[in-house]
Amino acid sequence: MVGVNSKKESPRGWRRFIPQPLRLFYRQLPMIFSYPKDIIEESAVDYDEYWKEKRGENLGELSPFQLARAKEVRHLLEPKCSVLDIGCGDGAVLKYIKHELDVIPWGVDQSTYALKSAESFGIRILHLNLNDPSSIEELPEVDYIMALEVLEHLPNPESLLRALASKCRKAFVISVPNSGYWLHRMRFFFGRTPAQWRRHPGEHLRFWTQNDVHWWVKAIGWELEELRSYEGLAGLNRIFPSWCAMGMIIKVKPSSITNQKVIL
Repeated sequence: MVGVNSKKESPRGWRRFIPQPLRLFYRQLPMIFSYPKDIIEESAVDYDEYWKEKRGENLGELSPFQLARAKEVRHLLEPKCSVLDIGCGDGAVLKYIKHELDVIPWGVDQSTYALKSAESFGIRILHLNLNDPSSIEELPEVDYIMALEVLEHLPNPESLLRALASKCRKAFVISVPNSGYWLHRMRFFFGRTPAQWRRHPGEHLRFWTQNDVHWWVKAIGWELEELRSYEGLAGLNRIFPSWCAMGMIIKVKPSSITNQKVIL
């Protein structure tokens, strides 16, 4: 059974009759003029403490946002494939994918505390710091490599992806925030940059809109197989995803795999 941490409560009373896009719009509207914190936390991140604070007793449960992301990821994989999740954390997403598709799951993270949770769900874990290039040699070769909400934290994610390409038989599945979401656009309009952080403004080092994703994949010489949008203003995120979706998931095929198919 896949656990879901239902922090997003259903609307009550008269709010039930207001469409979700309007409810979310009015809830997020003040964020145009505010910041996640009034005081920046400058201490180094302790990943074990981060997971204890983030999940607490709900370790291994999907947040509503994670569940929406996991459902989109599910459509990009096939049953019984092998999957390596870079930055798997507590394993909640892999747990869901394993339950839905019976995949062979591998998880990599820096937090020993989070990895214990992942291991309890039958996920094969590796405690590695992928900032060390030699650690990539320890990774297994799999069908798919997932990097969900990871690349935006790196100054040069292209280098990591190219280093991992030799371990990926089929494709990468990557999720990043949509920096073209209406809220971020409005912050620019009113003289503020997007506030896509929790503890420190330096958490996100790279930013993508939908147009950026198409350019970026082409610029690194790879093939974009599929782009899916999720969360944000329900319904409108399907019609106007570049403005109304909060997140993007892409399925990318490395050039080595594409060239191999051409040769065959």
